[in-house]
Amino acid sequence: MVLFITRKFPPSRGGMEKVAFELSSHLSRLTDVKLVKWGGSNKWLPIVLPYLLFKSMWALTTSDIKVIYLQDGLLAPLGVILKVFGKPVLVTVHGRDIAYENRLYQFLIPGSMKRLNRVTCVSSAIRDACLTKGVSADKAVVILNGISDEYYMNGDKPEARKKLEEILGKELGDRKILLSVGRFVEKKGIHWFVENVMPELANTGCAYVIAGDGVLASLIKKRIEENNLENSVFLAGWAEKGLLRILYNAADMFIMPNVPVNGDMEGFGLVALETASCGLPVVASDLEGIKDAIQDGKNGFLLEPGNARIFTDKIKELLENDELRQSFGAQARAFTMENFGWERMTEKYLGEFEKI
Repeated sequence: MVLFITRKFPPSRGGMEKVAFELSSHLSRLTDVKLVKWGGSNKWLPIVLPYLLFKSMWALTTSDIKVIYLQDGLLAPLGVILKVFGKPVLVTVHGRDIAYENRLYQFLIPGSMKRLNRVTCVSSAIRDACLTKGVSADKAVVILNGISDEYYMNGDKPEARKKLEEILGKELGDRKILLSVGRFVEKKGIHWFVENVMPELANTGCAYVIAGDGVLASLIKKRIEENNLENSVFLAGWAEKGLLRILYNAADMFIMPNVPVNGDMEGFGLVALETASCGLPVVASDLEGIKDAIQDGKNGFLLEPGNARIFTDKIKELLENDELRQSFGAQARAFTMENFGWERMTEKYLGEFEKI
């Protein structure tokens, strides 16, 4: 039995929450899983961590646990404590949990990771970061995040566009739709894209739909107003699964314009895979963990981060050539589903559990 410990789980929202749900669900189909979870806000970590520790210790004394799994790096100190039960411990690292720049954090978290039996990384960039923090190469392995085929509407784009227009309260007509989805934080680069690329694209007749929320929401709104983009850029709010399905199938292209930020690397880019699985070409920054989710020329295009001219030219090329855009989208879906299915990734986790 696997003791699966996570502090990020639905109904809390986010990429890590989605990964925790999918991995625990698929893993339970292959072996017994004891889930110890926190599905609320992580603002109260001083309460969350003791709660998870107590629940985990209880599970270890009452269940036949063979291996302990920690779903993110911040939980590594719990793994060190739980090793007193004589069970091997595996932790997954997602990005910020290894890169966060704080002296005490960097002393405690990577130091704890080094004492665990295995460190799985959701991208090659994260594995490199772990190695620089002292995690031994024989302990650090890469297992990418997976994807389930849950969003694709099989070509029902007119219906999806109609629903999107109702949500936005705007008629988009025959405009091509660019889409970005994510937290409004600096590393996502959405504010940069609005300011530096959209003014060049606005005259092409496309619409840019942004779904998400976060600390840069007011800045993004300001950039829209400053560049007179109110008729080209639309905010859709935070997107739950139902809205995501509409967005992914209504759009014509997905944009992931990340920029490098010290202490907050992009661990993987799950949303890029989700949109590619719906047949969208993905235009993304050639940066950090995105390079493991998107393979240039196969399920998307990787461009130099922060280079507005290159982003503008590639997007215009795809906007102006319907046949190219649509045929590449079909290729992106096939490649993504073949190489990133959750079943395949879950078997890799099970293999690592068995090794330790």
